[in-house]
Amino acid sequence: MHKIIRKNLVLSYFTIILVSIFATHFLLSTRHTHFANGSYYWENFLDSVLMAGIVFPILYYFFLHPLTLEIKERKKIQVELEEAKEKAELSDRLKTEFLAQMSHEVRTPINVLVNYSQLIKEELNIPIDSNLSNYFDELEIGSNRLIRTIESILYMSQLQIGAYHPTFTKVELKEILIQKVKKLERFVRKKDLQIKLRISEADYFLTADKFGIEQIFKHLLDNAINFTFQGYIEIKLNKDESRKIIFSITDTGIGISKDFLSKLFLPFTQEDHGYSRKFEGNGLGLALVKGFCEINKISINVDSKKGKGSTFTLVFENVTDI
Repeated sequence: MHKIIRKNLVLSYFTIILVSIFATHFLLSTRHTHFANGSYYWENFLDSVLMAGIVFPILYYFFLHPLTLEIKERKKIQVELEEAKEKAELSDRLKTEFLAQMSHEVRTPINVLVNYSQLIKEELNIPIDSNLSNYFDELEIGSNRLIRTIESILYMSQLQIGAYHPTFTKVELKEILIQKVKKLERFVRKKDLQIKLRISEADYFLTADKFGIEQIFKHLLDNAINFTFQGYIEIKLNKDESRKIIFSITDTGIGISKDFLSKLFLPFTQEDHGYSRKFEGNGLGLALVKGFCEINKISINVDSKKGKGSTFTLVFENVTDI
């Protein structure tokens, strides 16, 4: 349908130009001869036809033909772009569906393995400080690491293609934060670290995507624990004078070099990379933090020095009254 319309439009332009050339030359010629007699009239008519026949091909070759070629080329490019867009959208949908399916298929048997390994450990009544107990702990740690990797890839894919749909509700930051800290207490004790949790007396309600907030706290806490080998991790939650909620987490870990700070929130990036890297991880934690912060309109700032530790500060603005 669009091709027929464009073809008729171009033909109309051709016809208008042809008639215009003929009419202009004919009128000027007849005006010049003052309609002297019939023979002049037909001579002018034939002369105008000849003029139109000469001028029109010249105009067509230099102006109209390039125009038609450009229209065809633009249409071709437009069709190719539309096809590429459709293929990309289909590819994104298939990728997300594949990752979601694989995530489910991998997580389910791993969760079964972890749960049954815990049951076996309890049934055997293994002493906590025995080597066999350590084997079970390593099995749990490895399984959880695999699950976290799969989930991180799935969530990152959803954020990148806009497939993640947040649910904004009234949430309480203090409650979410305390729950996340309690879940990590065993790992903190194992590394002989100290957690300083400082929450001022206030209400910390805001409108946000709860799952996104949980992911932000989870990855920031995981990073602080993983990259700190001695010292402490200090977590603060308070409100400033404008009632904005301020969250900060400070560690005495390895810190981040100044050159790497600009790449800190890029997916799959780590300061120490390659097969010989010293630290585990897929480089998605802080990229997810940044993505969920943007969804919840949370500003994030990083202050870090190599070998001295890091401080991540979040400012929540969508504060809700009780």
